[in-house]
Amino acid sequence: MIKRIGVISLVLLLLAGCFPVSEQEEEQVVEEPTETEEQVVDVVPQITTPDNYYQSVLYDGTYLHGQSRGFGNAVVYNRLDLDQLEMGLQRIAQEYFDPENYFFREGQFITRDELNNWLMRNSENNPEGLNPALGEGGTMQEREESQPRYLSHILEHNYLVEGEDGQLNIGGIVIGLSMNSVYNFRVEDEQGRYYFYETPISDESLEREGRRIGQEVVERLRSENRENGAFQDVPIVVALFREQPRESVIPGHFFAKSEATPRSDLERWQRINERYYLFPSNEATQEARNESDQFQRFKDDVQEFFDTFIGVVGKGRYVDNQIQELSIEIPLRYQGKAEIVALSQYVASQIQQRFQGGYKVSVSITSVAGKTESIIIQNPNEEPFIHVFN
Repeated sequence: MIKRIGVISLVLLLLAGCFPVSEQEEEQVVEEPTETEEQVVDVVPQITTPDNYYQSVLYDGTYLHGQSRGFGNAVVYNRLDLDQLEMGLQRIAQEYFDPENYFFREGQFITRDELNNWLMRNSENNPEGLNPALGEGGTMQEREESQPRYLSHILEHNYLVEGEDGQLNIGGIVIGLSMNSVYNFRVEDEQGRYYFYETPISDESLEREGRRIGQEVVERLRSENRENGAFQDVPIVVALFREQPRESVIPGHFFAKSEATPRSDLERWQRINERYYLFPSNEATQEARNESDQFQRFKDDVQEFFDTFIGVVGKGRYVDNQIQELSIEIPLRYQGKAEIVALSQYVASQIQQRFQGGYKVSVSITSVAGKTESIIIQNPNEEPFIHVFN
């Protein structure tokens, strides 16, 4: 395990907030990183978990936030989408960069100002925009609908590897492109009143535009003007994420990925067969019948535990039509902690009885105010773990 390694680091500027809400851009002056005093680089201790998380890199004992920290909250409407984008991108990274040899760091190379410009429409004032310029039409609504904004957000992750000299060097970059499945926009009339519209975007259009944007991002990262072309020899993985409509109670999913090996373009795009089901739902009953039946029996068990109604809702993540994990939430109006303890114990026993498919099951028991009162987790081939919060 790497302990403490002295390296020459780059000054990583955390720029002030700038959200993609205006098409009018001021000229930006990009400062080149400069060398500074020696920093001590460390990694968090390795903890073995079924999820096989990466060890994160620390600088002088401090976690280094990404250049675009908090930006996603302003451009991705659904928090479920944002969480899945972040965690799912690390799962994809594990297919290319072994967690035993690589270490995780939030993205440091796409600056906040760059990201803001890239997410906007391409225009004379903003030639860096990755979303298409407004389309043709007699009204602003028609122009927006004819050329929707496909790209919602760009998430960058860095993966570092130990070199022969003991230093940590950039070994890979992973880019997540979050794409709108529904484009929501507003139009202002002459009286200053706003009208809100939405237009669905086909999966074919998402994939076409995602591939185009992905290749452009790779070319920009490998430009000679960025770190003197240092990333030309670094593999870059791009994954495309489809956001759910705003009102959805389940997150979106990744649907394609590709790797640009050193000095090469993105090649051999691969489809990702990933999706979420809500339990209970008609869709889950029809397309995930086995888990739907298991969930219904579990729900009936929990309902019978108390003499008052208890809501039970689940979300299942599937890859290649096989369930990978099931997350369940039980909101409860309770009168004392003893009830929470008793229900948690009962839930743990029923998880073992009802879910025997070799996938992770996690249950969160919450108060009606949304506070988590207890969690129960059963990893494959393990006994359930219970924690009741004081």
